[in-house]
Amino acid sequence: MSLESIITHFPQILQSAIYIISTSLLYPVIIVLLGLTLWLITEIGVFTVEYLARTGRLSKKNPEDIEREIIKTKSMIDGGEFRSGIDLLNRSTTSRFVYLFLDGLLAIKEKEIELDNPGTYKKLFPVNLEKLLQRCDLLISKRLEKSKAMIRLGPMFGLMGTLIPMGPALLALTKGDVETLAGSLIIAFGTTVVGLLIGGVSYLITTVRTRWYRQDMNDVHYICEVLFGGEG
Repeated sequence: MSLESIITHFPQILQSAIYIISTSLLYPVIIVLLGLTLWLITEIGVFTVEYLARTGRLSKKNPEDIEREIIKTKSMIDGGEFRSGIDLLNRSTTSRFVYLFLDGLLAIKEKEIELDNPGTYKKLFPVNLEKLLQRCDLLISKRLEKSKAMIRLGPMFGLMGTLIPMGPALLALTKGDVETLAGSLIIAFGTTVVGLLIGGVSYLITTVRTRWYRQDMNDVHYICEVLFGGEG
């Protein structure tokens, strides 16, 4: 093929390359959408369990007990019963990140006891408390990352699954191949619905969890204010 022929057919070569690349992505896109759908089903189950736990339906705990028990905890900690006080709060909360924060407080206290010079470490308590709060914030952000990503990935792959079959569909239309046209349109519309479903449900889960975790951090800061005078 001469250089002149290549230049003449260059637009057609580009079109063919784009067509081949786009059509070859159809099945990977469908596989990704199916994987995201399985993830969504699993996440709905996890979300339901988390909801039941937070409302106290999986245990006899009352989520509002922490407001009453924190005063008792303050008295116990002031009396040197740190672990007993934290255990009391653990039994009165159903919030996941409050659990993690309280476990972190116990770890800080245990490390303080284990050191040969606990007085020096005790002076660092406000710093360690601030570090623990930042760690809780980081864990919350990490927990929300997946569902936030699905809000965008679902519709994005759904759109890809819609546009890719349109090329073969239009080609089939020009040839009068109704069967291929119908099959391509079914795939196009189906991937759109699946992608929007993934994005919509993920948005709902993320919105509710964001409210839950914001309340968790409010409880954590309230605990810090009452027990340690706002240290951290």
